[in-house]
Amino acid sequence: AVVGVGYADGIPRLLSNRGMVWVAGERRPIVGRVSMDLTIVDVTGLPVQAGQWVEFFGAHVALDEVAGWAGTIGYEVLTRLGPRLERIYRGA
Repeated sequence: AVVGVGYADGIPRLLSNRGMVWVAGERRPIVGRVSMDLTIVDVTGLPVQAGQWVEFFGAHVALDEVAGWAGTIGYEVLTRLGPRLERIYRGA
């Protein structure tokens, strides 16, 4: 699947061929390089549709886990996120 976010949005390029996302109820690998505006995810066998949400970190993919794959810390991942990404804030 082609996901319309990339390193211009703050997705670390170091997630290329090593990161995971949550889509259609499963963790799936990022394949290939994270490019400027696109990221490719292996969704083989999943019932996905255009416009479906993909979680790069959140309830199913821990921020610190993503930071570890990218060789950094969670704070840096968050501060690099660009304005094109929607933010959803929820109280504890």
